[in-house]
Amino acid sequence: MKTSLVTRASSPCERRQRGLEARVTITSKKGKELKPYIICHMVTTIDGKILPDRWGKIPGPKSSGSLFEDTAASFGIGAWIVGTKTLKEFSHRPFKLPATKGTVGLEDFVARPDAKTLAIGVDVDGSTFWKSDEVDGDHVVLLITERTTRAYRAHLRAASVSYLVCGKQEVDLKRALDKLSRAFRLKKLMLQGGGKMNGSFLNEGLVDEISQVIVPVVDGGIGISSFFDIVDPPPKAAAHLRQMSYKKLPGGVNWFRYRVL
Repeated sequence: MKTSLVTRASSPCERRQRGLEARVTITSKKGKELKPYIICHMVTTIDGKILPDRWGKIPGPKSSGSLFEDTAASFGIGAWIVGTKTLKEFSHRPFKLPATKGTVGLEDFVARPDAKTLAIGVDVDGSTFWKSDEVDGDHVVLLITERTTRAYRAHLRAASVSYLVCGKQEVDLKRALDKLSRAFRLKKLMLQGGGKMNGSFLNEGLVDEISQVIVPVVDGGIGISSFFDIVDPPPKAAAHLRQMSYKKLPGGVNWFRYRVL
């Protein structure tokens, strides 16, 4: 599992053994909608901000990246998901796509159904480019929409990047989670930002657990990305929580885990 804050840390977590490569096309199955258990894990300031580039050197022996890395690795979850902005940090710089030969429809494409670790990202209009199907050993899976072009979908296939079509104009998160669960037999997923991505999941009732590592820093910035940024906020609190555990870490860092009620 590759780990991050919002600007993601560069060092990888421990990996599980990768699966054998295969290529299949899947279609949605009727029946009960599936969803993995989702843990939203972030390192934040005491006022809930999530941009570590603003914090400077934090108290304690670890950097913010290492702090995130170590705490995230303790879950042993092999799949992580991020929004488009964060995803772009791992993709290739944009390049011109070749002309499409043949027909590339809107069916889902799964290059490696047996992959054990997954780097999942949302890309509604095809704005990330790929030369490899991996991020530090994690197989790349994109959640796309019908807005993507045939040339872009052909590009993903050529790079062996899996993709799931999850809506016409925007990604339907519930549909995306159902497809992920079926295509990769996904049981657990770590949600890692940014704030709007976290907020979208929470607002739709898709987050099961929240893990917050709080560093002794006050950001104080107005308009700075927060743990949960809901574009159209509900009239009342987005969620109520029950504390599951608390751990004090060196340097005045506090780690809370909550169950979403």
